[in-house]
Amino acid sequence: PGDSAKEFTDVAAAGNPADFIPLLRYLPSRSMKLFLDFNKYLLNFLQKRVKEHYDTYDENNIRDITDSLIDQCLDKKLGTSTAAQIPKQKIVNLVNDLFGAGFDTVTTALSWSLMYLVKYPNTQKRIHEELDRVIGQERRPRLSDQGTLPYTESFILEMFRHSSFVPLAVPHSTTKDTVLNGYYIPKDCCVFINQWQVNHDEKLWKDPESFNPERFLSADGTRVNKDDGEKVLIFGLGKRRCIGEHM
Repeated sequence: PGDSAKEFTDVAAAGNPADFIPLLRYLPSRSMKLFLDFNKYLLNFLQKRVKEHYDTYDENNIRDITDSLIDQCLDKKLGTSTAAQIPKQKIVNLVNDLFGAGFDTVTTALSWSLMYLVKYPNTQKRIHEELDRVIGQERRPRLSDQGTLPYTESFILEMFRHSSFVPLAVPHSTTKDTVLNGYYIPKDCCVFINQWQVNHDEKLWKDPESFNPERFLSADGTRVNKDDGEKVLIFGLGKRRCIGEHM
């Protein structure tokens, strides 16, 4: 359906109490049913798309990431090495991870960006001027432009920090009993990262409640302070952090 993104956002935003009280998973839950129904719809949708890619696959014309995964699966270029082979049945799962993980977050990030641009017209004007100066009106932005737009990058970092639109990150589960800072955490415990708290911690940020992209800029405004940028939490932490950070 055309409003799938909104449906997913509404369901995901509702949360799942069973994440905090596992016993509740056995009780009827409308939000859980909607979430499972949507995942079933998404899986069927992706299975059809992956099949279409298989049916029209051309090793001399790799169209997108799905074709790249199929190329690896068919082992056309790996020779005797099998370390990087991707089993056929895993391709749908990989596409689901890539597509599903960005389904809600990308639209949410764009929505927050637009809201800040409307609320802070001077910030919008400065970004516009930087884009006109660096990119101009004759072409589209390219990945190679990254690093040449310090104010725009600072705006994105401040949008991530100030909105913290993924306040608790994605829930994870402990794989074994452990102790962290004196706290015992049992195996199979659902763990969240309080990204909102870190992004609004007065020990880390000056005037954290203010929206101020300049906080990430160097004194001369020509580059982003990477140390400050790395303090922003939006993609989680550890080995299982969101792969979208690199995309």
